Amino acid sequence: MQLPSSIEKLFDSTYNEFKAARLPSALECNNLQATLKEAGVSFNTKIVKHKKKGRQFIVMLVDNYGA
Repeated sequence: MQLPSSIEKLFDSTYNEFKAARLPSALECNNLQATLKEAGVSFNTKIVKHKKKGRQFIVMLVDNYGA
């Protein structure tokens, strides 16, 4: 399946060699996950805690989209 163009720009970083989107809130993460599920895209989610930056929600594309 093709990654929806409306969310393609969110995946501008990498995490563990996967294309990733870094989101500041759980609400944004849930919305992105719902969109990816609807599009049939495989993904994985990780919550990273930083002392200075706070929590970050990372959504990684498991398939090689855009690679």
